[in-house]
Amino acid sequence: MRTRSYFLWLSTLVLLVAVQADKPSSPSIGGGGYDLVPFIYSWMIVFTGLWSLGTFVAAVSFTNRESSRSALALTAVGVITFTAVLLVYRDNLS
Repeated sequence: MRTRSYFLWLSTLVLLVAVQADKPSSPSIGGGGYDLVPFIYSWMIVFTGLWSLGTFVAAVSFTNRESSRSALALTAVGVITFTAVLLVYRDNLS
């Protein structure tokens, strides 16, 4: 796996985690009383899981041993991130 693609995968995970960060509560535009936070958190966790699955599929499909190890390392980071986010936001899930 080239360094460029490695950092592209890693930056995608960082972006997914950054989007999941808690934002301060403020009234919604138009004063609506609905809250989409549980829905959004649930989908962001699903996307993080899919990211981990994608890196695993990439690791299995590489014929180069070094590329496969790099992708497996990304899979491990993704699974750890998925588990941590799931534990932190378990109360916000729908």
